[in-house]
Amino acid sequence: MEFARRRRVEARPDLRPGHATKDQKLLTSGQRQIRKPRHAGIFEAVHRLDAGLDASSRAELAGWIRAEYESEFGDVPLGMFALCHLGPPYVDHRLDLWQSILEHYAPADAVPEPFVQARMLVRTGAYDFVEVYASGELRPVLKDGSVVA
Repeated sequence: MEFARRRRVEARPDLRPGHATKDQKLLTSGQRQIRKPRHAGIFEAVHRLDAGLDASSRAELAGWIRAEYESEFGDVPLGMFALCHLGPPYVDHRLDLWQSILEHYAPADAVPEPFVQARMLVRTGAYDFVEVYASGELRPVLKDGSVVA
């Protein structure tokens, strides 16, 4: 007795290439929003952190960045981590967008969670900055504005 039979598998019409389901379209739209390139204004804001801003200017800058992320990408990061260009002893810095905290770090300084992994990514030199989300998700941003997600 032979048990091997030929099976014919037919895909559902709505799962064929070019026929995405409603859920697939939503996921694709959300992924597109996440991967949308970051514009020059955001880069300029992140690089202004090295200019030695006072507390009110820093709060204003953090508020502007939050508003941009909310309107452009639909999700606001907890903060950002980037290389610091102030010079020794500082090598990197973080901006907490909700508390408007800016901290510059020397190589031996401990970085608080969840920014620790972002520091490792920034130190590679491959990314301009890394977005850190409350969920722990990291979104590295390349120098051309594209997001590695």
